[in-house]
Formats: sequence, C-alpha cells, structure tokens
Amino acid sequence: MNRRRRLSSTTSPATAPPLEDENLLLEILLRLPALPSSLARASLVCKRWRCLVSEPKFIRRFRVHHRKPPLLGFFIRCPDGISFKSMLRTPDRIPPSRFCLPQSRYERWNFVGCRNGLALVINQTRLEAVV
Repeated sequence: MNRRRRLSSTTSPATAPPLEDENLLLEILLRLPALPSSLARASLVCKRWRCLVSEPKFIRRFRVHHRKPPLLGFFIRCPDGISFKSMLRTPDRIPPSRFCLPQSRYERWNFVGCRNGLALVINQTRLEAVV
C-alpha cells in the first residue's frame, strides 16, 4: 500500500494544464468569434490574456483567421434623415446614437456608401461631406 502511494505521487513529469501552454491558449483565443466584444472580454480575464490579445501580431492573425469582419449594421434612409440599424445583439449592439447626424428639417443628407469601415455621407444643403 505504501509503495502504491509513492508510485502515484512520482508519476512522469506533469504536463502543463491546457491554459498554461501559451501556444494552445493562443489557438483557443484565435478561435473566439469575430465580434467587437470577444477580445475585450478575453482581455479582462487576467493580465496574461490581456497581453496576448493586445499584441499586434495576434491581432493580425485574428483578422486573417476570420477573414471578413462581421456586419455591424447598416444605414437606412428615414423621413428624418439617415439612421443606423445595428445587426448585432447585446453586448455587441451599437446604439444608433453613435452615428447620429445633426438633424434639421431644412438639411438634406445623402448616404453615399461604405468602404473599409468608413461611411461617406453628404450634406446636400451645405455641400459638405462627412466621413
């Protein structure tokens, strides 16, 4: 009986727990969903995770792995002007007030399009462009 205890306590060198293996942890973090809150939430777990997910090299790998970013929402033309409609659920939902344009009955806004995360809107009354 005494001998069994010794054998079990002196097993082969212990392998590191999965989350202690940095390569495995990076692969797990890389497969988080490509939502705005994913990396931010992972960075709150501990200082080590925050350092890993904030490295430029990791962020590049994350973008390459997920290829296309998620559709955050779209702009729609309303009688009051242009409004933003978010496609994501909370906590990733972006409130329409984030993209609010100054509203006036006398101003006409025209949404031109989006590219590379930027939207182009033209104020036809003042002849101004807003990006």
